[in-house]
Amino acid sequence: MAEILIRAKPHWMDDFTQKQINALTDEQKISREARIQIGDIVVVRPDGWVWGAEECLPTFIVVKLPGVSVETVKLWEEALYDMTDPEKPVMLKARKYKIPTPYMNQVLGAGESVVTVNLGPQQIAFLENIETKAS
Repeated sequence: MAEILIRAKPHWMDDFTQKQINALTDEQKISREARIQIGDIVVVRPDGWVWGAEECLPTFIVVKLPGVSVETVKLWEEALYDMTDPEKPVMLKARKYKIPTPYMNQVLGAGESVVTVNLGPQQIAFLENIETKAS
């Protein structure tokens, strides 16, 4: 079984005003755009992983996926890169994959730090709805 750690708390730069964004350097703007956001899949670990004391609400949730191997979903840890120049890839987002907002809202509303998505239609729907960020 795989367990995934998902960001559940907004990033401190999410609420920046346009004035604050405009005041950032180009490098800071790139960093802000790449930040991990609510719903982003942070890491994938095997069943029984011992999560740290901070890896729970309000900052994170853990989703357990019985019957899904770590190898199947390990790619969810990838970052999103601009590969226009393969010699100099540019990271656009710290994470390429995220949980859909409606699911995150449901889980966060329930207030549970650990959620199990059981094998069957629920798990199939969960896996099929993982979003890939475009940029």
